[in-house]
Amino acid sequence: MNPYDESNSRFIAQLAKLCNDRGHSASLRRHWSETTRHQALPVLGRLGAIGDDRTTITAALYAVHPNHAEGSGIGRAAMRLGERKDGDHPYDRHFRRLLASTDLDDLAPQLHRLVKRLSREGIPLDYAKLLKELRFWSTGHAENVKTSWAKEFWQAPADLSTP
Repeated sequence: MNPYDESNSRFIAQLAKLCNDRGHSASLRRHWSETTRHQALPVLGRLGAIGDDRTTITAALYAVHPNHAEGSGIGRAAMRLGERKDGDHPYDRHFRRLLASTDLDDLAPQLHRLVKRLSREGIPLDYAKLLKELRFWSTGHAENVKTSWAKEFWQAPADLSTP
């Protein structure tokens, strides 16, 4: 495991522990409204996430849906929101909008929408992987992240029975 993955996993473990307190979790959810965003700052401060949009977004998303499971990335989780019929998936249009995001400010509300839907359906998300992808996104590799999400969502799994 590289140091960044370890750091992301530690952050998620710290976040999970903090969100066991329903009050802290509620404070983090207030991040999604501009008028109450300031109420999330004390908890974000305890996490060391103030001033870092990537950790702030991850923490606020986790507070909405604290169902973490390794390997359940954005594309894979979105794929589980329904079955593809006639080539279309019920979440196609929303997923395309998420992929059209140009920066973290544009991406955050799209992720919030997805995570709320995942919460309603009880579908887990790998928050350590998401944090890693948000860090990668913000260093100028947004297209690589989008490609990875798109592969998870649209690309059929390889047929292992073919020699």
